[in-house]
Amino acid sequence: MPEEVKLPEIPPSPFKNLTGAAIAATLATGLYGFTNMVALKLAASPLQTTNTLANRIATLVRTLLLAIGSGATMIFAVIAVGLVLLTIKQIFVAIASKTQS
Repeated sequence: MPEEVKLPEIPPSPFKNLTGAAIAATLATGLYGFTNMVALKLAASPLQTTNTLANRIATLVRTLLLAIGSGATMIFAVIAVGLVLLTIKQIFVAIASKTQS
């Protein structure tokens, strides 16, 4: 069995946190725009078949497309908010530790 290599643990800095938050917010914004575009396109084009099975499959595919897009958007948005909150916490902890010293 190969031995595990232990890397030194470097605590995340506020700059790294805000950089990650900016990247996550950019991805969330892009995914929101994409999901909104897909929703509008799907709403503008009604189904052209009278087959019940085809209608159900098409509805399922449309629902899955919107659910995956919305889910990915929310994941990146929550990550961005969490990183900003982590940065605020780190700043408050740094200020509190300096005032106590």
